[in-house]
Amino acid sequence: MARFLKTSDYSSIIQTVDLDQITEGNNQNLYDSEIKAISRMRTKLVQRYMVDIELGTMTAYSASTHYRTRDRVISGETITHVNDFDRWDKTTAYVIDDIVTDDDGYVYTAIADNTNQPLTETAYWEPMVNIPTSNADYWTVGDNRYPMFVELAMDMTLYNLHARINPRNIPELRIERNREALDQLDRWASGTDTAEVLNVNTSTSTGFSIRYGSSLDKQDNFFK
Repeated sequence: MARFLKTSDYSSIIQTVDLDQITEGNNQNLYDSEIKAISRMRTKLVQRYMVDIELGTMTAYSASTHYRTRDRVISGETITHVNDFDRWDKTTAYVIDDIVTDDDGYVYTAIADNTNQPLTETAYWEPMVNIPTSNADYWTVGDNRYPMFVELAMDMTLYNLHARINPRNIPELRIERNREALDQLDRWASGTDTAEVLNVNTSTSTGFSIRYGSSLDKQDNFFK
């Protein structure tokens, strides 16, 4: 099943035996609760962040898929993600093998030198399709999910699981963690806090911005 979370993620905040108890040994109960949690997060964050990418599900690699920057695929427990690339700019002189993205994060490679040639011009650009995960120009092995998104998604999922069993008997810890998660989402949504993930491009911005992980020092605005 395509998911944003992995079952093994939960080991950081709950014992496996306890997780099995509240899911009643039924993985579908966990998946359903995750879907509700992620939907709540998307609703809160969609106006400011690229949730289709940042909260996107992980599936097996597909040679026919047109991938976006930071998209993730999974094999067993191993996550591999698309590298970060600059956004296409009409004033830039591109050369063969330059890699860029469109406004939605989809990745393209220059197949001819060009300036101000739209990414839809197939004489100059080709989409990131059928590029294997072994190609390090495009892919990196590693988990690029924003840790706070992972943590909040798990906290909200566990709250949903308890609520499914008995909404009148939810542990105080789970109530508090869910409340904290919703408060943090509200702070991100309002702009009081800024999540270190891809921002939605707006008419007043020059591109998506990210401040996260190894990109923290130099790539506050990695899209140009």
